[in-house]
Amino acid sequence: MATQMPERRLARLRSEEGQTMIEYGGVALLVSIAVILLMAAVGLDIAEGFDYIEDALGMGDENVIDTAPGTDDQGAPTGVVS
Repeated sequence: MATQMPERRLARLRSEEGQTMIEYGGVALLVSIAVILLMAAVGLDIAEGFDYIEDALGMGDENVIDTAPGTDDQGAPTGVVS
């Protein structure tokens, strides 16, 4: 039984099961980063395309926000004095 212990330890060290899971996790991380970057780069072009279609159909309003940067367009809740 004492001679089986080192063999089992060596077998566990040679096992690549955990390493494979980490590799798949790394690949998933890289793919998700690539998708986020792609969507950020293409997203504005898609929005402009929809704006063009809306304008051509006479349905669209300007996508202009008339508030200062860093503020929202909601009023203060009732009962709150600013």
